[in-house]
Amino acid sequence: MRRRAELEVVIPQPFDFQLTIGKPAGWYWCSPREIFADGILWGGMYMPAEFSHTPVGVKLRYEDEAVKVRAYAPSALSPQALDYLRREIEAGLGQDLDLEGFYRFARKDPVLKQTVEDLYGMRLGSFDDLFGRVTLAITLQMAPWKRSQQMTDALLANWGTALRFDSKTVILWPTAEAIAAVDESELRDVAKLGYRAKLFSAAARYMVDAPVTMRELDGLSEEEAAARVRAIPGIGAYASGIVLRSGTAPIDAWSVILMSELLLGETPAKPRKEIKRINGLVKERWGPWSWMAFAYILNDLHNLSSSYNISRLH
Repeated sequence: MRRRAELEVVIPQPFDFQLTIGKPAGWYWCSPREIFADGILWGGMYMPAEFSHTPVGVKLRYEDEAVKVRAYAPSALSPQALDYLRREIEAGLGQDLDLEGFYRFARKDPVLKQTVEDLYGMRLGSFDDLFGRVTLAITLQMAPWKRSQQMTDALLANWGTALRFDSKTVILWPTAEAIAAVDESELRDVAKLGYRAKLFSAAARYMVDAPVTMRELDGLSEEEAAARVRAIPGIGAYASGIVLRSGTAPIDAWSVILMSELLLGETPAKPRKEIKRINGLVKERWGPWSWMAFAYILNDLHNLSSSYNISRLH
């Protein structure tokens, strides 16, 4: 892939490029096998259908209070494609995020107050990568982190899209079309998905037949967007929170322990039975800021553990 364009993006303050791109919890920014080293990010994304789903590599660095972007592609990018790419980079860097509004709210909460001090300027972005989020949600389903990583590694090794540019190789999530063409038994045996193979295969076929984008979901109410996402096979209430990353925090059997310890000072004896109660507590306490609060907490667990009794850091 050759370098096709250079862009410059300015993100309003507060903005910490290092925290936004390379979050402490290890979350990827735009692609599951991106590279972030010495303040430079090498990643990639798929363009939308109108640009033939072309994969594009990006190289980002922060200099002179602006994010400098180099774009790499198999062929020249049209002005319309570059406009789309700029908007995606801006969205991925959280340009329109009301970070100051969240900080005003968070500083009144004893738990969140510490997180915004520790992670000041960390912005949460959003890329138009719905099938990638569905893939992540399904591999996280009912699985410890190590098991999820094994499934992810196998999926990327066998069906991910590798991009080679600027002497680096990054890997994108498989496309829905690629997974829809794979036999369910192969997903189960090669990717070690277990029961998830059936759900993942059905999700891919569903999204090929009824495509929808994150940008379309962004234009819906939280309830409408959640309903559209839950129509995808394998995506329930918890998984839809991972996919949408807005509004509701995705509370599961692991995070219910964390939230109970942080908010109530107690470790539940039967975590699964407490999910509904803790979900209600989180919504009541943080309302529309629940997802932001959840993300800041997960990325600040190491620091929070010095002030709170957290039994599960991973």
